[in-house]
Amino acid sequence: MLAALQNRDDAQSAPFVADEIETSRLRLRMFAPEDLDDLCVIASDPEVMRFIGRGLPFTREETLLNLTSIINAFRRRGFGRWALVRKETGALTGYCGFSFGSEEVGVELAYMLSRGEWGQGLATEAARACLRYGFERLGLSSIAALTRPENFRSRGVMERLGMTYVRAGHHFGYSCVCYSIARGDWQPDGSVYRVIR
Repeated sequence: MLAALQNRDDAQSAPFVADEIETSRLRLRMFAPEDLDDLCVIASDPEVMRFIGRGLPFTREETLLNLTSIINAFRRRGFGRWALVRKETGALTGYCGFSFGSEEVGVELAYMLSRGEWGQGLATEAARACLRYGFERLGLSSIAALTRPENFRSRGVMERLGMTYVRAGHHFGYSCVCYSIARGDWQPDGSVYRVIR
């Protein structure tokens, strides 16, 4: 499977170089096919996946499809969901970045963190850097975030980012709440942030 993914990527075009972001504890970089095993460990955890998609752990095949989609979307748009890597250990700890959910939602901030990293402020740290990149580098006018209504941990991240509750609704058949922040309401907070090309 991994070889098939690499061959498909190699055949697409010339090498694509994506921006990377550094925060105080994290490096946000583009995913690579070699991340499959580590991503499988994260996505197979029932607690991590409880509020993502169907709320069920991913199989290896589902994780491969997801990884392929993340890589291809990043190459098409020049941005997307970055792999989160702990600077001190080099360990993959999840992802954070942008996706396009629907015309109604617009650009969506999405994040997933391995359970062992919960409660340390890493999701907020990564998401702050992504918001800054989205507003300063991509020139986005607003950024949304969705989660299940009962996912209070994720809602807390959104509120710490300065996002405001917009509405409850359904997204791809799931109940969700939508938060958003406009460029005019966002301010950089002085945290460590460096874009590397």
